[in-house]
Amino acid sequence: SSGINAEYGDVNIEYELQDTSLELYNVIISIPVSTQGGVGLTVAQCDGSYDHSHGVLQWTVPLVDRSNSSGTLEFTAPGSADSFYPVGVSFNMNSPFCDIRVSGVNAAGSDQSVPYTTECTAFTEQYSIE
Repeated sequence: SSGINAEYGDVNIEYELQDTSLELYNVIISIPVSTQGGVGLTVAQCDGSYDHSHGVLQWTVPLVDRSNSSGTLEFTAPGSADSFYPVGVSFNMNSPFCDIRVSGVNAAGSDQSVPYTTECTAFTEQYSIE
């Protein structure tokens, strides 16, 4: 007997992309997971990859799109249900959530059309599930 009396939690986290016109890149879901006294984390299933360091389990999915619209992470770790919150989510997109486009660019004062290019990216500044 190790003398460690840790409560364990079985955790199942799933994602589902409901708007299949979207493509999310570098999706990272961060879950606080303590390893009390060396008692560890056991991952049963992970669609994507994971890393556990500094008390945080980071689940990484490189691309969530129409062909990879759902996934699951299942693990067991020391802690109660409340100890696995808040969950943080970050991702990048190459298009905004709404369909906004630049229709043209004109020179100031002359209304003369000028050549232009556009690049659109969107990223999360903060998204937290508490």
